[in-house]
Amino acid sequence: MISDLGALINWTREVFALEFTLYGFSFSLWQVFLFDIVAGIVAFVLREVFLGDR
Repeated sequence: MISDLGALINWTREVFALEFTLYGFSFSLWQVFLFDIVAGIVAFVLREVFLGDR
């Protein structure tokens, strides 16, 4: 069972390491995932700063 979990984690890491090219720029799924997290945090902060109730 623990080896199945290790295999799943390894497979997920391999999938996230896949690279694709879009308009001449290469990205990995890790880069897209991390950008999404950072953009979400920035959007949350900006929303609270400009639209938060005072």
